[in-house]
Amino acid sequence: MGGDDLDRMFNLVREVGRVELKFTVAEASYEAVRGALGAGSERIRNVYYLDTPDLTLRHHGVLARIRGGQRPNDSVVKLRPIDPGAVPGAMRRCADFTVEVDLTPDSFVCSGALKRRLGRHMVERAVDGEHGLRTLFSQQQLKLLSGRLPGSVAVDKLEPLGPVEVHRTRPGHDGPGRGLELQEWTFPDGSRLLELSTRCSAEQLLATAAHAKVFLDRHEIAQSGPCPTKADATLAYFTRR
Repeated sequence: MGGDDLDRMFNLVREVGRVELKFTVAEASYEAVRGALGAGSERIRNVYYLDTPDLTLRHHGVLARIRGGQRPNDSVVKLRPIDPGAVPGAMRRCADFTVEVDLTPDSFVCSGALKRRLGRHMVERAVDGEHGLRTLFSQQQLKLLSGRLPGSVAVDKLEPLGPVEVHRTRPGHDGPGRGLELQEWTFPDGSRLLELSTRCSAEQLLATAAHAKVFLDRHEIAQSGPCPTKADATLAYFTRR
């Protein structure tokens, strides 16, 4: 990023106070990153994004994600990009709403996400048509969706785009990769996307970024060049003709 972009990024980070650093791993470094992180706790999830065939939600800056699998299910409505100064106070005070800056080596964007925890198998049952997709979202989430969507788009008419099998691994606190999380997204054709990430406060940004860089350099883990986000990669995969 150039100097002007860096200034804007730091100003945004100071305003928001919360950052997620993300690094897409080059395919040649897949085994290196797994070996470097070592053993850790692992979660396996099946992820879907909801949208229309022409990605109406994404074009309006909205992501609707649902996750099933081993652990209790959840749903998330994410607004990306978002102006943090325009978020209503009532929403900012909501315990399940978070605003953060997503930061990669070559870009940054502010997003806001509202999460709902769901019971086991709720996502699978909705995807299978046993009940409507809107039952996976709270009234607050539905209100957030309706504020960004054209009136012709109904939640129950959205298409579940997925599943992608996601493995999330967090190494032990004493390991070299402490504080990092590895996500491995495997698409139905076997293609994969690996991402390393870590979260920190605005005050910890420089130290956290330096620690991550030392880890990547020491283990010769390469970045996969400019890469779409996990969400955009999933949407593109399931809507390609």
